[in-house]
Amino acid sequence: MTGQLRTLDSRDRDRVMEFLEASPHENLFLTSKIAQFGIDRRRLGRIHAFQRGTEISALCLDGGTIFVTGNDSEALPHFVHELGSFRRATSIVGPTFPALGLFIGLAERWRDQWGSVSNVRRRQPLMVLDRPVVADGDPRVHRLGEDVFESYLEASVMMYTDEIGSSPFKYGPGYESFVLSRLREGDAYGIVVDGEVIFKADLGPKHKGQVQLQGVWVKPELRGQGLAVPALSEMLRIVMREFDTVSLYVNDFNSAALRTYERLGFETIGSLSTVHY
Repeated sequence: MTGQLRTLDSRDRDRVMEFLEASPHENLFLTSKIAQFGIDRRRLGRIHAFQRGTEISALCLDGGTIFVTGNDSEALPHFVHELGSFRRATSIVGPTFPALGLFIGLAERWRDQWGSVSNVRRRQPLMVLDRPVVADGDPRVHRLGEDVFESYLEASVMMYTDEIGSSPFKYGPGYESFVLSRLREGDAYGIVVDGEVIFKADLGPKHKGQVQLQGVWVKPELRGQGLAVPALSEMLRIVMREFDTVSLYVNDFNSAALRTYERLGFETIGSLSTVHY
């Protein structure tokens, strides 16, 4: 059956959510956004669907982050054409097949705009925890508040810079507001010693009993001393009082992090990919 591209509006919300929720862990980023804001171009950007008949087979969010999902290879050239030569996004994210396929298509067609990147994370194992953590916890872990904003901001900037290879402020001052919102919304956890954050981890997208773990960081001088497993174990115990499932994705070359998550009981169920500009 021949496919066609449509740009969606608010009337398509239920069909889009049904498609996304069929792969809840892979699509959590976009599912949570639409659940919160609806299909609203001013708040999310445009959402394009590739359809075969009345059935959606792939989706692409054209916003500050491009999120693409669905294993229909015929959709990718249509998304490339719709995104065009002018890049507004700072990243491309999604399950590995569509995310890398979209990036390659864009970079081949418009190399100047889409081919110059900060990095490409080609395979990031997607891991899920849906049972109680058994590792001993660190009782110092707690939900962080605005009183540690400066130290938490410093830790967040170091984490971002280590991960991406550039400063989060390269696009402007908005990162401070983002970090502050994590504290105000109760999504930041950590260990504070003498007023300094030495361990941090954050909650990201949430939807229907699932939450994504993000921003895990340990002060460099304390790495390799067995801090991460008990700290994360305690955080996860707290978080899983509210959420049934915790997911995350991690760079495949970060063997230490992979071992940590496996010790905590996370299991790999797929992979995502990310392109950073």
